Amino acid sequence: MDKCQEILKQIQKPYKPTDKKLIADAFLFAKNAHGGQKRESGEDYIVHPLSTALTLSEMRTDAKTVAAGLLHDVLDDTEATRDHLETKFGEEITVLVEGVSKLGKIKYRGVARHAENLRKMLLAMAQDFRVVLIKLADRYHNLQTLDALPAAKQKRIALESLEIYAPLAFRFGVSEFSKKIEDLAFKYCYPQEYNMILEKVQEQYPEREKYLGEIKPYVQSELRKESIRPIEIQTRAKHYWSLYEKLKKSSMNWDAIYDLVAMRIVVKDIEDCYAALGVIHKLWKPLPGRIKDYIALPKPNGYQSLHTTVFCRDGQITEFQIRTQDMHEAAENGIAAHWLYAESDKPKQGAKSTGGKFDWVSQLRDWQKEISDSAEFLDTLKLDVFSDRIFVFTPRGDVIDLPEGATPVDFAYAIHGSVGDTCSGAKVNKEIAPLDQALRNGDMVEIIKDPNRKPSRDWLMFVKTNTAKVRVRAYLKETRREEKIQEGKMLLDKELLKLDHGTWDSLESKQKEKIFQNLPYKDEGSLIAAVGEGDISPYRAIKYAIDEKRILARRAIPSIEFPAESASAREGGRRTGQKQTGIKIANASGIKTRVALCCSPIPGEKIQGYITKNAYAAIHKIQCSNIIRLNSKNPTRVISASWQDQSGTNFVKIKIAAFDRVGLLQEISSSISNMGVNILSISAEGDNAGAKFLATMEIFDIDQLRVLMRNLEKIKSVKEVRRA
Repeated sequence: MDKCQEILKQIQKPYKPTDKKLIADAFLFAKNAHGGQKRESGEDYIVHPLSTALTLSEMRTDAKTVAAGLLHDVLDDTEATRDHLETKFGEEITVLVEGVSKLGKIKYRGVARHAENLRKMLLAMAQDFRVVLIKLADRYHNLQTLDALPAAKQKRIALESLEIYAPLAFRFGVSEFSKKIEDLAFKYCYPQEYNMILEKVQEQYPEREKYLGEIKPYVQSELRKESIRPIEIQTRAKHYWSLYEKLKKSSMNWDAIYDLVAMRIVVKDIEDCYAALGVIHKLWKPLPGRIKDYIALPKPNGYQSLHTTVFCRDGQITEFQIRTQDMHEAAENGIAAHWLYAESDKPKQGAKSTGGKFDWVSQLRDWQKEISDSAEFLDTLKLDVFSDRIFVFTPRGDVIDLPEGATPVDFAYAIHGSVGDTCSGAKVNKEIAPLDQALRNGDMVEIIKDPNRKPSRDWLMFVKTNTAKVRVRAYLKETRREEKIQEGKMLLDKELLKLDHGTWDSLESKQKEKIFQNLPYKDEGSLIAAVGEGDISPYRAIKYAIDEKRILARRAIPSIEFPAESASAREGGRRTGQKQTGIKIANASGIKTRVALCCSPIPGEKIQGYITKNAYAAIHKIQCSNIIRLNSKNPTRVISASWQDQSGTNFVKIKIAAFDRVGLLQEISSSISNMGVNILSISAEGDNAGAKFLATMEIFDIDQLRVLMRNLEKIKSVKEVRRA
């Protein structure tokens, strides 16, 4: 019997005759479709789908999933079509194969750049868990055969596996499988660290395994004395990546690793689990803080077991894991051991309930309705799905699954949106607690509600879950809408008056129709609110309604409007209220000064004066090209000057060039205002090249201006900031 037939028999072994036939048919179809194809390693291509199907069979998945595993590459790599598949195997298997095909298009080039593809992957997962299980099995075999690929491709696939697929497998409860993926990827991602771990393990493992082999009969004997008959007692070596992660937390201290090799005891029921734990603690003293009850409080992926670390024979520190056969199977096979196929909210015949352990997957669909940005979805995924989780309780004993660092507000929104919206306080373990307090595993939380209380903007500073953030933002956006409509209306009217074109209300319906034809807003309220929010500038909003020649003509006129009280200060180019300040001219008095418009110097900049024919001194920056030219022609007229009083303010114009985006104008304005700088006017123009802003402000001195310009340059999308 050839290799393929041997693998096929292994795959078929757990299944009934009708299922065996389905698997055999899928194998023949895949073998013929892939006929003559070779992998990079040189072996027949059919070995890969066979290996994928074998992994799925070992996970105890259903026969249709195994069949889809055999067929998972035929749509991408062969002449087979969807119609061929559906005719031969039906729609269900065809949909699974299509789903895997879509996931196969994900290529790792940095997670952030592939948020959209990751979104599609998770959506596929939410529709049918089996698609992801097949992809995980496919990825596992690919990792086993990475040596045949170029180094760059090896690292890309390994990084993708370590950062995406291994955490995903863990969340599906396939923890052992997840660790296998991590170990295979570890070798290619961080070869130096991998070899260091491997060398150390090979040095210490034989001794530890021998030690556990010696105490195993003693443990078995002591258990039987208490009428506990273990189904299995085995030793378990710690996985390399898990070991590396643990070593990093302990500053690479090997003495802190107690579970390099652990002993696992499998018993018939939960009662025997706790009885066996009692026997172990009777034999040896446990380490304080190292007893973990994952039976009463399972891990977020459904993992259940008792863990304890004890001072064993000869003072050796040893970890024991105690679980039932069902718990062991669940730890090995995860969601595949709790299979549920939903149809009209009812489980299919023969399906097992997941007991709510994987309800988090269905949340993805809801998030999709609320999040339109792919990058934001990825952030949510990394936080809400892949991060460490905690379990907290309601007063009725219901368990709520939350990300680590979650607060009572997150808890409230996890219960129900209305509970979060009316949350006014919280009790944690029956004690009043602040709303921003980080919850811990096992906390009991009670929410105090007030129908008059509404979400606060401050909550966005500390909430962790996407559900809470979306609800708070939605409320704030709705309540601010009227306010922003009023602000937007004022800004639009101001811009129209500048162009001598009345007000927004005076625009004709035809003019407004032109605006809506060119902008993504369907009604006046949305457009005006967007202007008020700073999502779009008033000029961009109304430019389509007004003749372009009129706009250009009006915008050619300088937009600065000096306050009436500053007229006396204009000679010196400065605004000081009632007090006039000025510039000191060396060896002269009574000479009037005027700041030269060509360079507009401000306090802190070195200056020179030029005596004009009208007998006043025009003040320039010393590096101004005009003063340099005048000095070469009439050096006798150039005089030394300095700032006499730097307590006033100065009119300064700056130009900002940027890539246009929503909210940019608002961000620029806020950055200026946050420095306490008064904005006299600001205008904006946009074209295909981007956006250009001209701002006129009151500045005290050159130092303030420099800081302001540096702050503006830090704004996302800003290309250049310079004096006008």
